[in-house]
Amino acid sequence: MYDIISWIGLTICIGAFFIKDIFWLRLATLIGCSLLFVYYSHIAIPQGVISNLLVLLINAYYLLRCFGRRSSTASSTPPAVNSQVAPAE
Repeated sequence: MYDIISWIGLTICIGAFFIKDIFWLRLATLIGCSLLFVYYSHIAIPQGVISNLLVLLINAYYLLRCFGRRSSTASSTPPAVNSQVAPAE
């Protein structure tokens, strides 16, 4: 079972090299490294655990920053103003 998890994680991490959109690249890397982290934790390989944990945390940090930036720019955008002005009475 853990071998399957490692193969899926490895496939996702390698596939991330072909992704151009930074959001999807970071998300794919986060998922792939999470799976590899589980695998390396199970087979007790400290180098694999530490390296995948670091890459996982780095990608999580930048994904959270990306979400924060998107929500702040969306909320700071003023609503569209109607171009027609009502006639004065």
